Amino acid sequence: MGDVHDLLDEMLKRGRQADESAEAIDRPIEYADESLALRFTAQHEHDLRYVHLWGRWLRWDGRRWRTDETLETFDLARAIARAASAEIVERNGSAKVASSVASAKTIAAIERLARADRRHATRTEDWDADPWLLNTPGGTVDLKTGRLRPHAREDLITKITAVAPGGACPLWLAFLDRVFRSDQELIAFAQRMLGYSLTGSIRDHALFFLYGTGGNGKGVFLNTWHKIMGDYSCIASMETFVASKTERHPTDLAMLRGARAVMAQETEQGQRWAESRIKALTGGDAISARFMRQDFFTFEPAFKLMIAGNHKPSLRNVDEAVRRRFNLVPFTVTIPKAERNPNLPQKLEAEWPGILAWAIEGCLEWQRIGLAPPPAVLDATEGYLADEDAIGRFLDERCETGDMLVMEEVKELFASWRDWCNATGEYAGSTKRFSQNLETRGFQRIQHPSNRRACFAGIRLVVRGATDWGDFNAG
Repeated sequence: MGDVHDLLDEMLKRGRQADESAEAIDRPIEYADESLALRFTAQHEHDLRYVHLWGRWLRWDGRRWRTDETLETFDLARAIARAASAEIVERNGSAKVASSVASAKTIAAIERLARADRRHATRTEDWDADPWLLNTPGGTVDLKTGRLRPHAREDLITKITAVAPGGACPLWLAFLDRVFRSDQELIAFAQRMLGYSLTGSIRDHALFFLYGTGGNGKGVFLNTWHKIMGDYSCIASMETFVASKTERHPTDLAMLRGARAVMAQETEQGQRWAESRIKALTGGDAISARFMRQDFFTFEPAFKLMIAGNHKPSLRNVDEAVRRRFNLVPFTVTIPKAERNPNLPQKLEAEWPGILAWAIEGCLEWQRIGLAPPPAVLDATEGYLADEDAIGRFLDERCETGDMLVMEEVKELFASWRDWCNATGEYAGSTKRFSQNLETRGFQRIQHPSNRRACFAGIRLVVRGATDWGDFNAG
């Protein structure tokens, strides 16, 4: 929308230049810029809102507030100016005054003055603020009850789903039965997961990682839900969630504002999760972002991350925050090529209303019992995190823990850790990071009573036949 205002700025500039080359024209007060702006607002106060930090006008279309992307607001200002100019002519007023009122400068001034009118001006945090309202073409769903009610301007909703809820979805349920191996607990979890994603709540701070080799239905599952969610869903680049050497542009985050489900696909072998960013995006704290050529603004993420991939990105630190967030949803069935139906997404489209109604039922169940991951999800997640928990494997293989009467120097622990990492291909990091990881696991950092060196209590290195694991590799 920056381009729209660039155009208005240029029109205003040309209008000023024209004024500088001509005599100032005295207008009757009722045709002054301010009076015309008040006339504009009197006509459009119910259907137009302006958000300064976004640099955007929004217009009520009967179902939701839609961003003005075609200069419609400016055209409405033109209509005010044309009508005022015609009034002057009808009253046999000055032709110069009539021309001045219809000028680009006056039209731009009407639009600019209206932006600040309290009847139009809104804040970013005013919009899509109720996490329990879901806007659909048939009305707004109160997700706390599942009931549908009429659309309302005062809800200040900018988004809408692709369909209204209603009907059944037998093909969808048959599809889930196939890809989840008739695991009814896993199917019920998927229903709660999608129901949770309908809301603006992120109380579970969850990331859902849909994992499995190709040809298992996870792409159909995710793409179908993305299309049903409509404006509430956003496809993000996988690069937003994996580590890279370059910093992502803040517009990557701005596009996620207001989304309730953010989806990404195609993880690549050798990638590593951007752990700090994932924790920030799923933690509920406000983040800063901006649209292109606009000011920074802050917003609280309301989206649930749903990421699908054939490869599992690595984790450097499997701490409690990571364990709380990750839910690995297994897609373990590989559909034989002969059984794959390329028209399945199109056939499922007829059931979108039923799928949405099914997910709303899942939302009510989620509010009753929570996500409640079934054994299939718990086991898959625990297996993944155990494989990625390098510190945990190091402690199991090289240390004894639990006896608070023993201690080990940090220097010795880190030397053994570094050797272990060299042998296993893990990332060692710094002594400081290593110590922090041990502290997050409950180990207490103390000073040795005799030499005052830094130690950890309750842990000691196990004496082995070789202190350098490279000796074993050498054969």
